[in-house]
Amino acid sequence: MANVRIYQADRYQTSNTAEVCEVAEKNGCDIFTCTSSVFYPEGGGQPSDTGTVSLGDQIFEVLSAHDKGLETDVWHYTDAPAGTFHPGDHVTLTIDWDNRFRNMQRHLGEHMLSGAMYSLFGGVNKGFHMGEDYITIDIDLGGRMLTEEDLDLAERTVNEAIWADLPVTTAWFDDYESSLVLPVRKEVPHDGRVSVVYVGDPEDPFDCIACCGTHPASSAEVGLIAIYKCDPNKGMNRIFFDCGRMARDKLSEDAHLLAEIARRYSCSTHDLLSRMDKESEAVSELRARLAALSSYVRETECAAIRRELSADGIKSYTYSSEILSTDELLKLGFAALEGTTGKLLIFMHPASCTCLLFSSGDAKCGKLIKERAKEFGGRGGGRDDNARAIFGSVHDMKLFASAAAEMVE
Repeated sequence: MANVRIYQADRYQTSNTAEVCEVAEKNGCDIFTCTSSVFYPEGGGQPSDTGTVSLGDQIFEVLSAHDKGLETDVWHYTDAPAGTFHPGDHVTLTIDWDNRFRNMQRHLGEHMLSGAMYSLFGGVNKGFHMGEDYITIDIDLGGRMLTEEDLDLAERTVNEAIWADLPVTTAWFDDYESSLVLPVRKEVPHDGRVSVVYVGDPEDPFDCIACCGTHPASSAEVGLIAIYKCDPNKGMNRIFFDCGRMARDKLSEDAHLLAEIARRYSCSTHDLLSRMDKESEAVSELRARLAALSSYVRETECAAIRRELSADGIKSYTYSSEILSTDELLKLGFAALEGTTGKLLIFMHPASCTCLLFSSGDAKCGKLIKERAKEFGGRGGGRDDNARAIFGSVHDMKLFASAAAEMVE
């Protein structure tokens, strides 16, 4: 006979005493079943309870609880060394109530949001995950994507039902067919006993669904629901949201962040978007001016470098710039070598300790870096006509540049 699951009759009971029935070992620690338990085992999208187990004056952590079905025993996974528990031991089990209540709030909130998606838009919940930072549900609308107006309506509808303090009831049935007397929004055939959770009047519930999880006795205990965003996912709508204290903490954090951003922009939160738009326009103008200036510098420097390269006997030329980026130096290098033969350009970018090589002759840039860069603590590679290496310091980069120049002289 399976152990008594106390949470099914009273989800608010936090502790019970029981007798150990079976003991096994998992990863060097004891796992056990007992005659009764307040622990909810992982299932139905809800994480298991966590808490403690006391054996005399010894207290161990219950890390998780698991089962293989509603008619089977609940196994308690502990951090107690193997051999600690034995059949017949009397133990006291205590759940982490904050964790349990948070899961109750979140699970009922998920039911109510899924129910609203079904009643408002005909959406079917095809996936549910209760994560550390948020909950997700995948709502199938036959390919239609929810709008911001849809999401706002669903959020307001659920919150109004939460604040209406509707009763939450769990009804048990001996089999699946018997459970269909209630207007469940999603029929899920199931062997054995079935529990159906409904919110409000059973004749016209706000939501009604088969579920084995734990839920508060009233919708008001959910507190609130907050939808964060909705992304497309395999043709469905993946909604990110949370409930209760988790939602309140996230909204409070976001409000403080918004206020800080507004403070930095020296405006109110209501004026933040227009202020950011103006800032974006100013940044775009600055980028355009910077691009023009960079182009001018490259053209000027390119002409100067080409003059140097045209001198008799010049095989290599070393150049360093604090102004141009590595990408701009790359453009400059190719432009400066155009039409030349037998030349090696060695460009240095001190800010990133990057050295770029360009060759229009026999010097193989990639081979040069592969063979010599390691001597100076550098790493990199490339092709015969161009390559780059990054060094640990400007000093090491300059030493390599000098060595590279000597190799072609």
